[in-house]
Amino acid sequence: MKRAENMFDLVIENGICFISGNFVESNIGIINNKIAYVGKESIKGREKINARGCLVLPGFFNAHTHSAMTILRGYAEGLPLDKWLDKVWKIEAMLDERSIYIASMLACIEMLKNGITCFSDMYIHMDSVARAVEETGIRAVLGYGMADRGSEERMEKELKIALDFIKNCENKERVKPMLTPHAIYTCSPEFLSRINDLANEMGLIKHIHASETLWEVKESKKKFGKTPIKLLDDIKFLDQRTVLAHCVWLSGDEINLIANRRTSVAHCPSSNLKLSSGIAKIAEMTENGVNVAIGTDGAASNNMLNIFSEIRLSALLQQLRKKFLSPVKYLEMATKNGYRAYGIDGGEIEKGKIADIIVVEPKIHQMPIYNYANSLVFSSNGCEVRDVIVNGKIVVEDRTPINVDDEKVVDQISKLKEKILGKA
Repeated sequence: MKRAENMFDLVIENGICFISGNFVESNIGIINNKIAYVGKESIKGREKINARGCLVLPGFFNAHTHSAMTILRGYAEGLPLDKWLDKVWKIEAMLDERSIYIASMLACIEMLKNGITCFSDMYIHMDSVARAVEETGIRAVLGYGMADRGSEERMEKELKIALDFIKNCENKERVKPMLTPHAIYTCSPEFLSRINDLANEMGLIKHIHASETLWEVKESKKKFGKTPIKLLDDIKFLDQRTVLAHCVWLSGDEINLIANRRTSVAHCPSSNLKLSSGIAKIAEMTENGVNVAIGTDGAASNNMLNIFSEIRLSALLQQLRKKFLSPVKYLEMATKNGYRAYGIDGGEIEKGKIADIIVVEPKIHQMPIYNYANSLVFSSNGCEVRDVIVNGKIVVEDRTPINVDDEKVVDQISKLKEKILGKA
């Protein structure tokens, strides 16, 4: 039987597809949750998306965020990281499971409508985040954000919460659990070593904030006599299953070390600027073989969950530093690099890959288009995303979420805001 005679579950036809760094007119056939065909033949599907005149890309991967921090969007402004954290932590202490669920629902809707098909999240009440993921249809890698602060009693409690959450994820198809200590200034080396041992035993991803600010690096040198990266390496924490968020303050030697350890970096440019953290050397990281992915961080320090704005800002900041990377590199950071960092076989339009795909409809602010990659990186703002497919299923159709009433969620978040303001 010829391929053209096969019946696929879903077909995306007539689109200009981002394949192996190039834009090629192709049809895509999906069976179950996998891409089963990519090519120019006419194919049949039980469902069809006509992508004529549109660009078809792998879904974006938000490589570092705290989704429920949408409830804190715009709350703590004009502050450096240390003062920002003080203000944020006071509100976070008030948040319960219901609050986290509502805020995460809002985040998942926002991300989907901006073309994000998978995100990485470390925070609190993670069962509520997982619930939001299941209901909206997005994919996520989730972990409870641990901090022992030097207390052995707290260490045991934090590990129990994290491990209980991992157990609860066993039957969730689109939720992948991980271990997520907060940072070297909130987690003791002993705690980080235990987490590392557990990750090795269980085959789990580890995700941690690292070298985000100059203050963090100086404090690490003062307390431990070494930088955060050197500390993590000394306890064998850096490996191919580790993702470091931020990495703004790295030396050349540390960049080479991360590359040699095959450790990935989640670059969050908007957050780094908003919190006065600095500009990460992602051009040097990329040139030296580090797998760099793109993240938004939480909405309290961005304030948007939009990868289009992050790749544009990433490129502009590197060009400010006289470092010029091809726009295709930024698209790869936003797609396949994130999936690679978290060990998910997606992020590419290729037979056998997970079918997480977006259809982007060019708008007037992008015209004329001389080069598709240039247009996507420098002229897009998210409104161009028309359709979103996650795990082979359409979850956003013609800019409308399929599985959730976004107006209801907006009403719930508004009521939650008033409740929090009444307690603050």
